[in-house]
Amino acid sequence: MLDYVRPYIEKIEAFLNKRKETLELILIGGLAMSFYGEERYTMDIDGEVSCSEALFYALLDYLKREGLNFNIGEDISHWGVIPLPEGYRDRAKTVYKSDYLTIRILDPVDFIFSKLMRGTEEDFKDILAVIKRYKIRGKDIIERGNLIKYPKDPETLFFKKKIEHLLSLIR
Repeated sequence: MLDYVRPYIEKIEAFLNKRKETLELILIGGLAMSFYGEERYTMDIDGEVSCSEALFYALLDYLKREGLNFNIGEDISHWGVIPLPEGYRDRAKTVYKSDYLTIRILDPVDFIFSKLMRGTEEDFKDILAVIKRYKIRGKDIIERGNLIKYPKDPETLFFKKKIEHLLSLIR
């Protein structure tokens, strides 16, 4: 784990140790990149949490008091119009575990889809770095994309164009 990730984890650990409650966090975004072997400095925590409702709201208050930026919620698959491929939680890998905190990251191919949701230039850089590191093929992306339940929405067409753009970049 890179040094810039450690302060985030230490802050959450301190909070959980006082409460003696457990939390599972599936990281996405910049912090997750360090666990995929790519260094990218970030100023926030993005991810899906699994915990009690009381712990969730107490954590939000704590992170605000500590001055940490965050975007966390119960279901990252529904943060946008396009959901993540079905089964993403089952494929997520544990990268850190302590008495009260478990941190997981998405399977690299699922991570690609999480980054495509926003689809900024920085997201595409992250995607290409993960593709290179894990030797992900276009076929892998297409197969995983088949696990998405696309809504009947104009956003679906835009999202599929992002996939096509990505596939053209890696050909």
